[in-house]
Formats: sequence, C-alpha cells, structure tokens
Amino acid sequence: MSRFPSALLLTTALVLPAFAQEAAAPATAPAAAPAANPATARAATPLDTVTSTATRTPQVAGDSAVSISVITREEILQRQPRSPVELLGDVPGVEISGAPRTSALQPTIRGLGDERIVLRIDGVRNNFNAGHRGRTFIDPELLRQVDVLRGPSSSLYGSGALGGVISFRTIDPEDVILGSQPVGGFFSGGYQTQGASARGLGVMAARAGDFSTLVASSGFRNGQYRDGADRIIQFSGDNVLNLLGKLNWSPGFHRFQLQGSRYENANQIPIAANTATTTGIADRTTLQESVSLRYTYANPAMPLFEPSLTLYNNYVELNEARIAAPYAQDRTRLNTKGIEAQNTSRFTLFGPERHTFVVGLEAYQDEQRGYQNGLPRQQFPSANQDVLGLYVQDEIRWGNWTLLPGVRFDRFQQERGSGAQSQDNSRASPRVSLAWQATPWAQPYVSYSEAFRAPSLTELYVGGQHFPGNFFVPNPNLQPETAKNIEAGVDLRFRDVLNENDRIRGRIAIFRNNIDNFIEQTVGRTTTTSRNIGEARIEGIEAELQYDTPFWFARLAASALRGTNLETNLPLASIPAQRLSLNGGYRFLEQGLTLGSRLVLNDAQDRLPNTESYRVTAASAVWDLYATWQPTFAPNLRLDVAVNNVTDATYRRSNWNGVPTPAYAEIGRNFLVALRASF
Repeated sequence: MSRFPSALLLTTALVLPAFAQEAAAPATAPAAAPAANPATARAATPLDTVTSTATRTPQVAGDSAVSISVITREEILQRQPRSPVELLGDVPGVEISGAPRTSALQPTIRGLGDERIVLRIDGVRNNFNAGHRGRTFIDPELLRQVDVLRGPSSSLYGSGALGGVISFRTIDPEDVILGSQPVGGFFSGGYQTQGASARGLGVMAARAGDFSTLVASSGFRNGQYRDGADRIIQFSGDNVLNLLGKLNWSPGFHRFQLQGSRYENANQIPIAANTATTTGIADRTTLQESVSLRYTYANPAMPLFEPSLTLYNNYVELNEARIAAPYAQDRTRLNTKGIEAQNTSRFTLFGPERHTFVVGLEAYQDEQRGYQNGLPRQQFPSANQDVLGLYVQDEIRWGNWTLLPGVRFDRFQQERGSGAQSQDNSRASPRVSLAWQATPWAQPYVSYSEAFRAPSLTELYVGGQHFPGNFFVPNPNLQPETAKNIEAGVDLRFRDVLNENDRIRGRIAIFRNNIDNFIEQTVGRTTTTSRNIGEARIEGIEAELQYDTPFWFARLAASALRGTNLETNLPLASIPAQRLSLNGGYRFLEQGLTLGSRLVLNDAQDRLPNTESYRVTAASAVWDLYATWQPTFAPNLRLDVAVNNVTDATYRRSNWNGVPTPAYAEIGRNFLVALRASF
C-alpha cells in the first residue's frame, strides 16, 4: 500500500527536469509577467473567495446563502500554523478541541466534533477517528485554501455531516509558477520560539504544453511547548515530514490530475493524545498516504455536460510502542477506497429562470484493523463499512429569487468478521433554501436541512479494557444520529461606503439544530458503552463582517451558542463559549509592508451538565500581532513575523473543561518568523 504515493512522488520529481528542458527550448518564449505582490495588491475579503464546498458548484462564499467561511492562502502564510486546525480558531461557531498537541487537535462545529464533521482533502474523505488520537494529518504549509461549511450538510456529503464539512485544498502548479514562466517554485524556512520549532518547505512546478506538474516537501520539528505560566506541556513534541506530488494533463476542455501525498510524524505522546493525561505514553509513528485520480470536463459550448470523476485510496496507520508497563505494540489502521462521480447541467425551461442542476454518486469503503502485539485489538475492532450515496440538487434562479432544493439517499452496510455481526440501513437527507436579493446590498435567506451520522464501527463493536477495572461493552443495536436544522440569515455587501473603492462583506445567521438518537459514551463503575440518549438541541447566532480598502482592512467574527439535552433539560458540555474575534491592520503599499493585530475574546463557560465531572472555564483574551514584508524592490522575497499570545495569557478553551483540572493550560507567548523566496 505504502508504495503507491511514494512512487507517484518519485515519478513527478523525475519528470520535472524534462518538463523544464522542453518548456525552455523555444527561443521566443514570452517575457515573464511581473510577480504579484500580495502586500501591495488590493486583497479581496475572504467572503469574496470562490468555493465549491457549499453547493458543489463554484460560488462566491458571501453570496452562497449558506454559513460558509473561507481561509485563504494569505492568512495561512501570516499565521504560520503547525496544525491545520489552528487556522479555524476565528471562524464563528468553530472551536478547537483537545490538549495543545499538534497532531491531536480536532475541530468542533456548532458544538459537534469527531465523526460528526466530514473532513476532505482535495475531495478525498478523511474518515479516520480512533479514540483521542487526532484526525487531521497534513502540514498546513501545503494548503492553498480551507472551506468551513457550518450546519447539517448530508444532502451533499452524506453520513457524518451533522456539524458540517471542512474541506482542505492543497497548492497547485498554477499557484507556484509566476506569470508565463515554464518553471517556478519557492523555498521557505521558519522558526518559532515555542518548542524551539524549525520548519522548511520546498516546492517546484513546471509546465509544458498541456502538461503541468508539482512536487513539494515540507516538515517541521519541535520540542515541548510551555503554557502562559511557563509550565511544560508534556509530550507535545513533533517530527513531521509531508510530501505532495501532482501531475496534470489538460488537453482541450479535459483535465486529468494524478495526485499523491505522504504524511509522517514520529513523536512520544499519550495513547489518549487529545486529553490532558500524561500517562499511557507511547513512541508513536503516524502515517497517512493518499493517492487520487481526478477527471473534469468543462466546455462552455456544452452547458448540459460538465462531468467530474474522482477515484481515491486513503490509508492511515498509527504504530504505538508503549514505553511503560503494560508494554505493548499497538497498530491501528484505516483504509478508505472511494469514487465520486458528478455532472452539472445549466439550462432554462421557461425562459426567465436559470437552473444549475447537479446529480452525483459517492461510494466508499472503510476497512479498519486493530492489533496489539500482533493479535486483534478489541478497542479498535476489525470491521468494514460500505456506503453508497446518490444526490441531486437544483439551484433555480428566477429574477431576484434563488430556490435550492436537494436530497441525498445513502445506504450503508457495517459488519464485523464474516457478517455474523452486521447492520444494513438507509437514510434520505433533504435540504431546501430560499434566498431573495432584496436590494443590491442585502440577500436574506431561509433554509431547512437534515443530516445523519451512522454509528462508527468502533461504537458498534468495541470491546476489551477501557482502563483498569473498566471494560468496553459493544452495542451493535445503535441507531444513526439524525439532525433537523432551521436557519435564517442575511448576506450583506457594500461598496464605496467610507472611501472610494472600499467594500464591506458580511453575514448574520441564526439557527436551531434538533438532534435525535444522539450517541453518547457512558462510563460506569466497571463498564463503558455507547448508547442513543434521545434528543438534543443546539441553537445560536453567528456573524461575520469584513471591511477592505487598498490600505485598511478589518474583520469581525462572533458567535453565541447554546446546547441542551432535551431528555434531562441540562446543558451540553461540548458547546463553546461566546466568542468575539477582531482582526485588522494597515498596508503600506509603497514599502510592501502589512501590519496587523488579532484579538480573540472568549466569555466564561458556566453552562455545564454538572459540577462533579465538569468545571467552569474562565473568560480569556488572547492578543496576536503580525507583519508581512514583501519589498517592492525584491517582490520574490517575503518575510512574515508574528507574536502570538502577546501578553502570555494563561487560559484554557471552553471545551477543555473536564475534572480534574489539567496540570497545564494553552500555549503561552510565541515568536514566529518565516522567510520565503520564489523563483
């Protein structure tokens, strides 16, 4: 299995020189276009970015009548993150879950996390989830964009999209090659004082005729972090290497893309890595290898036929050697094979209306295996899951109105062993929304959507010891979780408000999400099992406001959520605290310099199910400073510097609220610097 992405990366690296030689041969090659300078160009607001995640067709994020946020490449470079989850902290309704260990951080959307969020990297599903071990295995240096779709989304993405969808997109050759040059690339290096972290990235890309290719290698190494009180965050070190290769062929209106990636992290970390524990330590190696083939066809003369097809294989394996008694060698792996096929048609039936009609199929198989000392491990049972989903959606624009109905039907089969323990279920997930362009600057909308999550293979078939004196009890009778969400909001856009050529983008949304058959893990005195507990409700309000001029820029993001177990009328423990995020700065265009500041304010979270198992998290204020310098006399150079947590605040996130209180808090003050050279 591990040979396929590695072979693709090697092949891509070998053909790069040939591409460069062929492309450089003509003596009359066009002159190179001047390199773009992000620090001196007028940047669009994130809500002006085009995304396909919201509707599976290209849409401007701020016009999509759905709660979606976009994190651009520029913000990724400014933040210099070590985990992709670190990019999500300012998104309304999103919280970072888990202890501050890079590979163990996990996102929650509107209070829902783990397998209640669908994760995708370049269209490939990332279904891995194994007991506190983390889910997102990619170096954010390789990302060009992150889309965060909030709210139930099973009408397009099937099982798991109760909370939403996070889609990661990696860099393409077109992002690297400058102007009309045949070859391009960049090298960057960085350092962070927390953990004495050093990192590096090298990217090369080439194109010749209808072909283009890219190969990239990134990585970082860090020691243990310290919190705001200068306490060591134990077992937080990493040693990461990430490889990415792409080979594109674009004859005419066709496009074929072969892609492979490999992520590896070697560190010493607790088995329950995203908890605050400092016991159960293991030498762990995390490996993720992915290979995919994607085909698209887009001919403007054929509006009824715009197909796409993706085939992929995604393999994740964790090897853990426990360093203290009971000594054991654990092996945890999940292999996901999938196919997605979709066609988009654009047409009219009666004249004034315009249809964008999408029909698609998604099929994938999860095969999970768990071993301890070479024998089957009951805590991660060997089991299979087969899913087939069919979806259809019609976006109908009629004057100032947009109606979007859609539905997806999923059938899923889950079994352990030779079918002796098996489940066979199906589910339909509808969605409908109505938007009205009431004025040139305001588009109110309402929507209703349903979603579901099939029980995980581990929840159904888990067994063995949970901790000394306590044992897992499987529950093969678990029913799928379901969600019904009502949402109303308004998209806002203004131009030339305070200054000529300025713009404002915004969105305000309120929602209520009712969840039935919520699956909860119950830990008793001697047993631990998962069960359906009935009904829960999560409701709230989210807001984004973004202002941009050639000089000044400002961003505001806010959210206030409330979750209730309707069976007991007690609060849900996973709901994030009320939060306000402010981000703004100034561009010195002639000098190529951007200065900015970020402030995140979190309210105290005291709505808890009880005070025996949970504790109040205090209010916090975290202040960051950052600067980018891309000098006008050397536009191929870029310097990013930042100070995160300027005041060295000691704080904990609201969902890190278990008892007893952890021995450490979040990462303290951190100085960051990165230098990049493009060619």
